[in-house]
Amino acid sequence: MASGHSRPLVGLLWSLLIAALLLVLVPVSPPQGDLRPVAPPSVASPPASPPRESAEPPPPEAAGPTPPAPAGHTAVVHVFLAAGQSNMSGRGLPSGGAYDPADPRIFQYGAKNRTFRAATVPLDMHDSATGISPATTFAREYLKTQPRNVSVLIIPAAHGATLFSSALDKLTWSVGVAADPKFDLPALAVAQTREGMAAAKAAGYSVELKGILWHQGESNSSISTSAYAAELDELIAFFRSRLSSSKLPFIAGGLSPEGIAATPGLANIDKAQRETPSRVAYTGFAKAMAGGVNQGDRTHFSRVGIEFFGKTYLSAYRQAIGNTGQQLTPITQRTLMVFSAGS
Repeated sequence: MASGHSRPLVGLLWSLLIAALLLVLVPVSPPQGDLRPVAPPSVASPPASPPRESAEPPPPEAAGPTPPAPAGHTAVVHVFLAAGQSNMSGRGLPSGGAYDPADPRIFQYGAKNRTFRAATVPLDMHDSATGISPATTFAREYLKTQPRNVSVLIIPAAHGATLFSSALDKLTWSVGVAADPKFDLPALAVAQTREGMAAAKAAGYSVELKGILWHQGESNSSISTSAYAAELDELIAFFRSRLSSSKLPFIAGGLSPEGIAATPGLANIDKAQRETPSRVAYTGFAKAMAGGVNQGDRTHFSRVGIEFFGKTYLSAYRQAIGNTGQQLTPITQRTLMVFSAGS
């Protein structure tokens, strides 16, 4: 048995032995200030690059609504000369405002404001129009049949109360009669058309002359069917020659049935106009509707009558395009040769 003095020594020896065993059996880790697990080092990523513009279109839901094409940026302009007297100028009521919102595909080159610009209601005619014109309703119907890249340019050249006349000092549609250029409506209409086409081309459009819209006759009730037919055929030949388009479609619009019934002599004009497609190739006749006149008026078409004309002028335009088998009348043949030689 160990003595009392040896017991502390034995205890110390046992303590040293246990410490030695612990050093052998338990690895000693270096001291750490933070006992939380340390994430392994990550591989450095390259710096983020700016977003790349994809060559592929975004999905439909991300693309947003397609913005409408700005006015004046359609690729092709189809040109129509609107000539004659008051009904072509525009007397259809009611008109303007909410009835006639602006159409970004219909333009005009006005008789007074000679700029290529959006069409208005009323149009900028040679006189002071007061209502909607069949040229406008025709353009609306026509564009329904055309691709979206096509627009219409109206050349508004009509003037109320004008006629075929031999008077030297008044506005006239008779070819080569006016003594003063300011009275020569056919020549003025041609000049306005040429200017309008040039303005559209200068604005970057592809321009195509497509036709002539005609409404006239109320002021010529005193002449015969044959006399009116001769004047009209000569005018058609003049327009085609001066505008360098021998097959340019020409559409004549019918007079109001109420006016024909009330005015002696208008039946002669109506007959001459209806027979135009059988006399002259590439012409058509647009029927008028009964009851389509302004209240208390037997001559001027109301909005209803003008909208009806929009459809019948389009139908007559198609008729004119297909009217290729008819022979020109002798006067038209002679006039064409004279104009062609002098142009």
